[in-house]
Amino acid sequence: MSSTHNEKCKGKHFTWSMPMSYMLLEILAEETLKENKPSSTFKAESFVKVATKISKKFNVQCEPKHVDNHLKTVKKEWGIITKLKNKSGFSWNDCLKMITVLKNIYDE
Repeated sequence: MSSTHNEKCKGKHFTWSMPMSYMLLEILAEETLKENKPSSTFKAESFVKVATKISKKFNVQCEPKHVDNHLKTVKKEWGIITKLKNKSGFSWNDCLKMITVLKNIYDE
């Protein structure tokens, strides 16, 4: 790539597709089983492993920092889903893979 092209791409966000997100979660689940998560976060090499595999499979340039940032986003979204599921009138529809709410609750 030319330096001009690199300058144009600088600052662009890494875009995650659903298959990439699934792969991230699958690999991190495996890493947890291998005890590569000694505390509330993963070891740095786990993020490198995810980034390398995603880069190869999807022909993108995924960096460990992208993995770390996306994992934070996933955790945040999961927290929102959990909070909503526990509210009266809200539930999880496993077929649709989304939160549903009773119309009268939504209207309020």
